[in-house]
Amino acid sequence: MSILRKDKNDKNHPPPQPGTRRGRYHRPVTIATVVVVALLGAAAALLAAKWPFTPAKMTARLENATSGSVRFDGFQTKYFPPGCVIEALELRPRDGAGTVPLMTVRRLTILSNYRQLLLHQRIEVLHLEEVHVDMGRREELKSNSGRENGNGASNRSSNNSSNDFTSIAEVIVDGGNIEYPRHEQPPLVFKVHRLTLDNVLQGKRISFHVNLDNPLPPGNVRADGQFDPWNVSDIKETPLSGTYRFTDAKLNTLGGMAGTLSSQGNFAGPADALRVQGTTDTPDYQVKSAGHPLRLRTEFQAMVNCANGDVGLQSIRGQFEKTSFGVAGDVTGKTDARSKVASLRVADPGGRIEDWLVLLTSGQTPAMTGPISFQAHVTIPGGPKPFIRRVRLEGDFGLTDVAFTNEQTQESVSELSLRARGQKLPDPKKEPLPRITGKLSGHVELLDGVAHFSHLSYSLPGVVATVQGTYSFNDSKIDLHGEMQVDTKVSKTASGPKGLLTRAAEGLLAKGTGKGEILPVKLTGTYAHPSYGLDK
Repeated sequence: MSILRKDKNDKNHPPPQPGTRRGRYHRPVTIATVVVVALLGAAAALLAAKWPFTPAKMTARLENATSGSVRFDGFQTKYFPPGCVIEALELRPRDGAGTVPLMTVRRLTILSNYRQLLLHQRIEVLHLEEVHVDMGRREELKSNSGRENGNGASNRSSNNSSNDFTSIAEVIVDGGNIEYPRHEQPPLVFKVHRLTLDNVLQGKRISFHVNLDNPLPPGNVRADGQFDPWNVSDIKETPLSGTYRFTDAKLNTLGGMAGTLSSQGNFAGPADALRVQGTTDTPDYQVKSAGHPLRLRTEFQAMVNCANGDVGLQSIRGQFEKTSFGVAGDVTGKTDARSKVASLRVADPGGRIEDWLVLLTSGQTPAMTGPISFQAHVTIPGGPKPFIRRVRLEGDFGLTDVAFTNEQTQESVSELSLRARGQKLPDPKKEPLPRITGKLSGHVELLDGVAHFSHLSYSLPGVVATVQGTYSFNDSKIDLHGEMQVDTKVSKTASGPKGLLTRAAEGLLAKGTGKGEILPVKLTGTYAHPSYGLDK
C-alpha cells in the first residue's frame, strides 16, 4: 500500500475524476471565468463603440450644442474617471474661422463615470476655467445660425442627437469675463467669479447660481434662479427667474452722484423683457455738487432689456429724511448711442422743502422749511457735464407753512406781515415777534443748472408777492423781480425792529389811501446772502 501511495505534491498526479470534490468546483469556476471575460469583452466593445471622449466626437458635440464652429489646441483623454481635458477652446460663428471668437475657454474638463456613461450618456461635471464671452459677436452668430437652419442644419442636429449627452449633473464656470461693446467707449466687462448650473437636461429648465462683478455701477451681484432651455443664437428670448443681491455698488461712477448702494429683490421673464422688483438702500447718497450725504431708500418695479440695457421704471417709491417721492419713466437709448437718456415723471405729494434743499444745494443750512408738493418731468441725458447741468426739469410746486431758517430774514417776514395789516409791532423787550409763515407756489424750468421761475407767488397774511426770474445752482446766484401787494400802507412810525423788506417798503412814497398798495420788489444776491429790496 505504501508503494502505491503517491505524494500529494507529486506533479504527475492525474486530474481529478468526475464526482470528486475537486472536480465538482472546477467546472463552475471555469464557466464563470469565461462568462466574466465575455462580459468584459462585450463591455469593452460597447464602450469602444460609445466612447465619446475623442477630439472628433467632442468637436461635433460642442458644435451641435452651440450652433457654432469649435476648435482647440490640446486634447487629453482620461479613463479613471472617464472624461477628457480640452485646452484653449474657441467658439466662432459657423464658417467664421477668421472672425474674433464669440467665446474662449482656457481649459474645459469633462468627467463622468462608467455606469452613467454606458447606460445614460450622462456627464457628471463640465468644468470651464477662464471663460471670455464677446457679446459683440452674438448677432453674427445668430445670423449665421439662421442661414444654416434653412440649409440643413436642423437635419444635422437631428442626425447627431443620438450621440449627444442626455444630461449634465453640474456645469461649473471658474473665472470669466462677459464683454459688452459700447460706442466710442471701453466695453462693459462683467467679471464672473463662479457660475454653476445644476441638472442640465436637454429641453428642461436649468437652475443656476452666479457670483459676478457688475461694471456700472461697480459692485458685486449674487443671484440664484432658473432658466428655460436656450440657444446661444437667441439668448435674449430665454425665460429666467430668481432672486438677487447687489452689494457695494459705487454710485460715483454714474456722474453727479455718490454713495454706496445695496439692493435685493427678484426677477422673472425673458432676458429682453425681464421684470425686476426689489429694494435699495444707500446710507450715504449725495449729489456731488451739494456734498450732503443722507440715507436714501427705495422700492421699485422695473422692466429690463438685458440685450440693450434699456430700463422701464414702472414704479419707484423713494424716501429720505422726512420726504417721500414717486418716480416712473424709462432709461433708453440706441445700442450705438453715446449714452442712455433717463426720462422720468416725479411726484412728491408730501415732502419737506428743507430735505430737498439739503440734497440739491451746497449751503450748510437750508434757507427755508415747510411741507412741499410738486410734480415734474425730468430728463437726464448722459455725458461729461456735471449732473446738475445735465438735468432738465419742468414742473409745478407748492409749499405751505413756509418759514426761514435765518433769524433776521424770518423777523423781517413777520414784521412785514404785521405792518401790511396795520398792526403794531410788539415791544422786543417784553415779547418776541410772532413767527408768521407763508405760502409759496410756482412753475419752474431747470436747464443747464439754472432754474427759471415763472408766476412765482409768495403770500403772507396781508402780503402777496409775485415774481419771476432765475436761480443758478452753478454759483448760487438769485435774480428775481416782481411786485408785492399789501393790504394797508406800510407805517413809517411803527416802533420795533425793522427788517430789510420793511425798510425798503418805507422808502416808497406811495400815493393814495394806502389800501392795496403795490410795491415793485426784487430778490438778488446769493443763496447764502440774499438781498431784498425795492426794484427801481
